[in-house]
Amino acid sequence: MTDRETIAAALSRIGKEAFHHIDETFDELRYRGQRRMRPLTIHAFAGYRNCDAVRLSGRVLEYRKPITPGTSTLSRLRAMLAVYESDEVPGVRIVMDGYGGRHETVTDDEGYFHFEIALTGRASPHITGWEEVTLAAPDSPAQPARVTAPVLAPGIDTELGIISDIDDTVVETGATNFIKNWRRVLVDRPEDRKAVPGASDLYRTLVVDGKAPRRPIFYVSSSPWNLYGFITRFKALNNIPHGPMFLKDYGIARDKFIAGGHDTHKIAAIETILAFYPQYRFLLIGDNGQQDVEVYAQVVRDFPENVAGVFIRDVSGTCRQGANGTLLAEVEATGTPVYCGSGFADAMTLVERVGFGRDEEAVRAVLPDGKAKA
Repeated sequence: MTDRETIAAALSRIGKEAFHHIDETFDELRYRGQRRMRPLTIHAFAGYRNCDAVRLSGRVLEYRKPITPGTSTLSRLRAMLAVYESDEVPGVRIVMDGYGGRHETVTDDEGYFHFEIALTGRASPHITGWEEVTLAAPDSPAQPARVTAPVLAPGIDTELGIISDIDDTVVETGATNFIKNWRRVLVDRPEDRKAVPGASDLYRTLVVDGKAPRRPIFYVSSSPWNLYGFITRFKALNNIPHGPMFLKDYGIARDKFIAGGHDTHKIAAIETILAFYPQYRFLLIGDNGQQDVEVYAQVVRDFPENVAGVFIRDVSGTCRQGANGTLLAEVEATGTPVYCGSGFADAMTLVERVGFGRDEEAVRAVLPDGKAKA
């Protein structure tokens, strides 16, 4: 490392420490003596479990009355910015009731809370389904006072699951060209966003029903946790099955200053899922706009036995060219099937090849007339 690089690294470290100190001081002044007076909201994120443990996270924010955006660009921009500009509440005691007991934790500096509860004497269900726990902040006024949180419990009748990207894989965002698509990112509401062509049919074929999923599905994205509710509503409006999401924290912290790149976050999240469900093989679905090819290639290197196939939506028309083409060829050389195309409408052949065959029940669920094609 050169002297200039050493000085730059030292200045960066000092800057991170300063931002963290300012953030901590601001939060302490804001909430000192007011924590019991200000109404809070518990935002629960969908959890997941196996036969050994249940994991569930969420965030506590100051309560705000829901904003109904107007029709003008400015009012809609304000409503969207309000989603990003949340006021987190640290140091709040959260109680979770479920799985035969009561469990407690405390929110961290950014208002997040995390539960990982060991399970004893509880087998995995026969078929994949949703279970529930309840959350409360007994020492603080919360609206509502209690929140129900879903927990995905993959069944033992299948050993196949799905891990999917979100931006430009499920929802059209134009993230690769922000200048051109700023309105789509900053103004459009869930009702305005468009699903990727073929995504709804593909995902419903794979999962069948989000309320009673045939196979477990997880979503991994570099979108911030503030967009959890936004993404959840979009999926419901577009018949995209719900599943636990691994989003990104862009808060200021001592050990992360918008830390961890897109690829680092995604690799860590995907490999967390694979390690938690070692008996499963997962179909990885993404696009070639934001490093998904690099991410999935690394996951195949690390967990070659746990990847059933790789689906890449080609948003740039260069899926088989250059560095990405080399990486996809590397993936295929391991025996892992790869699909690469502009949409998912023509991907059903590979779906069957990787073992996610569409049985009569699945086909009827996704076809408008309820009849299976020959």
